[in-house]
Amino acid sequence: MRIETICTGDELLTGLTSDTNSRFFQEALLDRTGLTVRRGVVVGDDRADIIEALQQAVSRADVVLVSGGLGPTSDDLTAECAAAAAGVPLVQSDTALRHIEERFKARGIVLSENNRRQAQVPQGAEVVLNQEGSAPMFIQRFPAGALSTPLGMNGGCLVFFVPGVPREYRHLVGLHVVPRIAALKGSPEVRKLALLKTTGLPESHLDERVAPLAVKYPKVLFGFRTHPPENHLKLLATGATEAETSALLEQVVNEARAVLGPTCFGRDAETLPGVVLARLEARKEFLALAESCTGGMIAEQLTASPGASKSFYGGAATYLDEAKTQWLGVPEGLIAQFGAVSSECAEAMAKNVREHTGVQWSLSTTGWAGPSGGDAENPVGTVYIGIAGPDGVKVVKHRFHGDRERVRSFASTTALDLLRKRLEGESS
Repeated sequence: MRIETICTGDELLTGLTSDTNSRFFQEALLDRTGLTVRRGVVVGDDRADIIEALQQAVSRADVVLVSGGLGPTSDDLTAECAAAAAGVPLVQSDTALRHIEERFKARGIVLSENNRRQAQVPQGAEVVLNQEGSAPMFIQRFPAGALSTPLGMNGGCLVFFVPGVPREYRHLVGLHVVPRIAALKGSPEVRKLALLKTTGLPESHLDERVAPLAVKYPKVLFGFRTHPPENHLKLLATGATEAETSALLEQVVNEARAVLGPTCFGRDAETLPGVVLARLEARKEFLALAESCTGGMIAEQLTASPGASKSFYGGAATYLDEAKTQWLGVPEGLIAQFGAVSSECAEAMAKNVREHTGVQWSLSTTGWAGPSGGDAENPVGTVYIGIAGPDGVKVVKHRFHGDRERVRSFASTTALDLLRKRLEGESS
């Protein structure tokens, strides 16, 4: 089955908005069907370009997912372009209009005429109501031979049109699009996916470590995804039955984790902050932070996980030297002698915040995130990470490369991973 995507919107082409929707679809598709997207196209808010992209896609593909351009404004052109590409008129969906009217009434908002436009769909399209928004999803079949002959399905090309708002997109794609594609697949072959997540291991090294396993298990597809500061290993197992495939996948996962060792922190939906919090909660222990160059980024990552309060005490973004002295009790003389970016300062920060809060664990960061600052001994990208726990205080020096945000991101991840390894009994 050949699957393609079309994303519409000038904001995607100008870089004002990042396309996170396509990744969600690709991951859900692979996870739940074992299928992959063959081609993805991004077009601006231009009628001719959208129509051309649709005509080309349906001439090649069995399934096309089109996102964006279903809003109420004048630059939302997807519905009329879909109708034009199929050679049918736009018609009003009474079901969609009632949904829009009820949604606006419930929110006490006056329904404008341009919002009514969202109930317009190509004639013959199937309408699926959007419980997360006003614009409906609609499904349109381009019959074989209408434009040219699609590859694969004799019934032509099935095109799903969904809103581009991420919340609405994920709801509709997860609940309606992917299940329908799975039903169309109709293959007796069972596929199952696992994702192993690593940090501190370059992608090339990850590939090298698991290469022997790829040869050993020909029924498992090994793939790689760079998601800085992490690198992920995708394992797609194929078998005749659910039990056979699950057993094969688990066997490969276990062997891969053994090969990857402590660099592998989690699987599938697990996140590094979530893993750290779970380890702390299991031990009934708490973590406090003293952040300088990361400026609260570690705290933000931790609190993004539900239930973080069960094991995260809190943190201080002690950016200025005065904050380190007044809030953490780092001696002025220490900073004067060694500097704020130093092993001595990182050690004092971690040690003092742990003592002040009375928690079991603390992390500290201090360094030069750039683009200015640094010296010969500690150039831009240098970060000292301190960890204090029941077994004492340790400071690790790192040199991260890249721009300011990359340095801060890598420093935050490295600090959390340092704690994870310590909680799991690793000495590194």
